[in-house]
Amino acid sequence: MTKPIDWKRSALLIVDPQLDLLAPKGAFWDLVGAEVERLEIVDKLVSLRSEAERAGAPVLYAWIRLTEEDHRKITPRNALQQLMIERKMGLPDGGGRFHPRLEPGPDTIVLEPRKGPSPANTDLYKQLRQRGIETVVVAGMVANLCVEAHVREGVEAGFNVVVVSDAIGTTDDKTLESTLANFGLLASGVSSTRDVIESLRARG
Repeated sequence: MTKPIDWKRSALLIVDPQLDLLAPKGAFWDLVGAEVERLEIVDKLVSLRSEAERAGAPVLYAWIRLTEEDHRKITPRNALQQLMIERKMGLPDGGGRFHPRLEPGPDTIVLEPRKGPSPANTDLYKQLRQRGIETVVVAGMVANLCVEAHVREGVEAGFNVVVVSDAIGTTDDKTLESTLANFGLLASGVSSTRDVIESLRARG
């Protein structure tokens, strides 16, 4: 059971709120688009961000940026990297842009960009520790790839990590179900968008 979230020491982390994963012309829309629409992921991310900002809780964006040069230099070592290169994922003037409904605001903490799922080489933990954050509430894309990497590594780095179960998406319902089963063991807690928003409103 997820413990109540203490928003005085918690932050919302949205993973990859970018066109490649959340918009019809995105590089991975054919793989994740149906689930993004079914679960209304964009609407939920917008609501979570708005309520967090209203409550004065930090909002962080984890994101991927790959330049044309990166695509030329990367030697793919797995199927994911191969897909990222073939589909030119993360280009700053293309699908790497933020979804228009999720453009960073003046208080959004946009982390150093990644080139793969792991947050290890970004300033995520520095930003959290500077603000005295102990619990990270995670939503975004893709549940069993980048979201899972942030959950696993966040816990190993010493943070409580709560996953927003219906504000993460992947390729299909069965994959999401198995990923959520893993989060039941790996994460500090799993909560719904509604419950997270209620906890934010209670703080405000």
